[in-house]
Amino acid sequence: MTVRRDFEEPARSRSEQVIGQEELFAAAREQLGRGGSVLLHGPAGIGKSTALRTLAAEYGRTARTVLRCSATESESHLPFLALADLFGLVLDRVAGSLPAAQRTALESALTGRGESTLQRDGLALRLAVLSALRALAADGPVLVVADDLQWLDPASAELLGFAARRLGDTPVQLLYAVRTEGEEFDRHLRATPPDTLALRLAPLSRGQVSALLDHRGYRGLPRSTVRDIHRTSGGNPLFALELGRALAENPTPPRPGEPLPVPTSLRALVLSRLEMLSAEARRTLLVASAGARPTLALLHAAGRAGAEAETAQAAELGLLATEQEGPAVRFAHPLISAALYAEAPAQERRAVHAALSTAASDPIERARHLALATTGTDPDVAARLAEAAALARDRGAPSVAASLGLLAARHTPADSAPGPDARRRQAAEDPITAGEGDPAPPPGTSPATC
Repeated sequence: MTVRRDFEEPARSRSEQVIGQEELFAAAREQLGRGGSVLLHGPAGIGKSTALRTLAAEYGRTARTVLRCSATESESHLPFLALADLFGLVLDRVAGSLPAAQRTALESALTGRGESTLQRDGLALRLAVLSALRALAADGPVLVVADDLQWLDPASAELLGFAARRLGDTPVQLLYAVRTEGEEFDRHLRATPPDTLALRLAPLSRGQVSALLDHRGYRGLPRSTVRDIHRTSGGNPLFALELGRALAENPTPPRPGEPLPVPTSLRALVLSRLEMLSAEARRTLLVASAGARPTLALLHAAGRAGAEAETAQAAELGLLATEQEGPAVRFAHPLISAALYAEAPAQERRAVHAALSTAASDPIERARHLALATTGTDPDVAARLAEAAALARDRGAPSVAASLGLLAARHTPADSAPGPDARRRQAAEDPITAGEGDPAPPPGTSPATC
């Protein structure tokens, strides 16, 4: 019977390889130490390959033979490719121990000569893989390591699954990693032994993201920036590191209240499905990405008359969460929202903020959108922002007040009273009250809920 465990966020670690996953590593090591197999699963960028390499390096030293393959999406249509990766270099060691029919079928599959197929040579191939693993195990323990199991060609997956289910006490262990969304990993278990331990890699906590950034050299980031990175990345270590790198390489930091800059690599990863959206649906999602707590009512108030149909289309494509919490419009991952906003031209973003500056119900939120819709200095806008900062301060949200104060200073003409410097000083005092060393709050955070 397959054992499954989910892990929350354990304490911070000194090593990047196990930051946030100490309990998972302990469970995997225990399972591998007693001769069992492990399936690591989770979304893209969560650290599966790093965990796989770490565990494979540790347990590969005790194995007599290590068989490896790493599948790719572009090659997943090629039959027996993973099988060739695994057995190509050891065929000479096992060929002599295989019955003639099995040896012929396996050699044909691995070399491409003879056009072996599962339909024609299915039984011989299945038995050949099982016999080859048993022959290797006769010389000592065998460790099979396969990354990106989701891209394994179907023929290889079928053959490995057949053998894995019949290994019994043969000293062969399988260490696999597979990309999954949610809990959908069960179908990949057909390529693993019955007692495989399935372990899901969990998102990192804010403290663990901070430790990871420090480990990679992105030190000294303000706490509010780390908070932004954690929120935008959803605790995904790859996303967090890419966001940290983009901040380090960007000479112009984002304006207070704006989302973090999203590098092209991450935009391509999360926005590939946007091309399937209509232009109107994409515009509606942009409005949602700019809103602090977007709802259908807010989208309607901002001029998006077809919000219901357009958000439903986005949900079908996996861009929005399918199970919404009440009236909220929630993105499937925070990075989708940030990348969508980053992709939009500046003029289009300002137009969205202008619409939200009248559509939002909270006065602080309206002021924030007004600031992001305005370029240059404007005494009226600056006064609105100063009033919103005071309101946020009264509500007990000093970090939000600081962000609004910086925006007020940015839009204050030099000859005004109070001037921009006075407003910057006021903004600098607020994070001290909040117990932080930096005045910028999380982009899009609603002061009404602080």
